[in-house]
Amino acid sequence: MNELLITIMLVIPSPSKMVDWTVNEVPTQIQLIHEDGLQVSYEASTVPCVYKPRTNKELIFMSPQATHNDNYCYAIFDTTKPTFIRHPDFWYRINNYEQTN
Repeated sequence: MNELLITIMLVIPSPSKMVDWTVNEVPTQIQLIHEDGLQVSYEASTVPCVYKPRTNKELIFMSPQATHNDNYCYAIFDTTKPTFIRHPDFWYRINNYEQTN
């Protein structure tokens, strides 16, 4: 039996183009909201607010309730690997396939 593999390519805007963000709509995730309403979710960890990004793939978010010395900041350690994308009523998992040689 012949099988056909169909791949849908999804273009996600750069995290730097977001207009707003929320935390934990999806547990342990930060959701970046883009101007056109697209929502993309990334794995996040809490970090001290004095934490500085080590690479250009990292983003740090400070909760509006936090002060610079509180532990209410969140870090996305790899912005090239989103985990979910939101369709109007449902979060869909993104499979990040890594190419191996």
